[in-house]
Amino acid sequence: MPCLCFYPADNVGEGKRKPYVRPAILPGAGAIETNAFLFAPVADGTFPLLLFNHGYGLFCESNTVQFEELASHGYIVLSIGHGGGGSYELPDGRIMHFDIGRAMETPREFALKNMEIFPPYSAWLTRDGWKADMDEHRERYQSIIERQVQWVAQSTLWREDSLAALAMLESSDDTRVSLIRDHTDTLTIGAFGMSLGGAVSLGLARDSDRIMAAADLDGFYYHEDWETPLAKPVLLLQDDSLLAGHLLIFPYLNAKGDVYLATVKGSGQGNFADFNEILAENYIATAVIADQNVGQAMLGDIDPVRMGAILNQLLLDFFNKYLKGEESRVLDRDDLPDEVDLRRKQGEETE
Repeated sequence: MPCLCFYPADNVGEGKRKPYVRPAILPGAGAIETNAFLFAPVADGTFPLLLFNHGYGLFCESNTVQFEELASHGYIVLSIGHGGGGSYELPDGRIMHFDIGRAMETPREFALKNMEIFPPYSAWLTRDGWKADMDEHRERYQSIIERQVQWVAQSTLWREDSLAALAMLESSDDTRVSLIRDHTDTLTIGAFGMSLGGAVSLGLARDSDRIMAAADLDGFYYHEDWETPLAKPVLLLQDDSLLAGHLLIFPYLNAKGDVYLATVKGSGQGNFADFNEILAENYIATAVIADQNVGQAMLGDIDPVRMGAILNQLLLDFFNKYLKGEESRVLDRDDLPDEVDLRRKQGEETE
């Protein structure tokens, strides 16, 4: 199980910067360097642990901008890979490629199916969703889940992988792993993820007593027990696109614990990963639906640098509150970034 770990570092001296990702995984990425250093000594102390799951078909480095921000503020981030679900560099230098043959659908089939399912639901949410009763919300959500059984199953497998990775971190006798473990507060654990990985993070909070709080970066909530309200603190971040945005309204309305729903204006799903920084030009998926040409852009109109800053700010504030016990400096205040439309629910009280 390939994993990548970011952590608070001690003085790096003349250390070597980590390349972003191997070109064999992401063509053209060879010249990109990160702000992280390879094999730097771990800083003194113990730190909360965050389990991260990437989007389907991506790679462990796909949210490096967020990993670096969180690590620099005292978190250990374990980014978890999944056999057949992404592309990864193994410790011996070999590359494990995303296996289209094992994938449930080709990217085009996936895009076409999503364009058939999600735009009508997204349109209903933005038009009538906040006024509709919960019975109608459940009926519409169930109609999607019933057509996405394979993604519910995939989410379950990735949750199992995540808990296995946590067990490996706690028990492995590998020297590199033990160096990290000695600085990890395994009683203070959160989870976050992007797209399918976001659904996995919510599922981990739902299923595991070990996970104290979770953040979902624009991932539809796939779970076999989707009707059970989320009871732990969750941060739901969703895009603002017309065709497939606003998809986390039901989990927000259904939640019983502390929950934040942040819609980032002008964003698309690709804005919730490092595509802000690495995509040379916007990618637009197209399909014919109901005799009309429909296009879905990966990135929205929001400034990429601004988007990265917003993600970092909201994630850090959320985990600082629920894992470190600090007072919120952003989510519980009214002076939010102009691009963020935020709704809060503390128990049953809604703002």
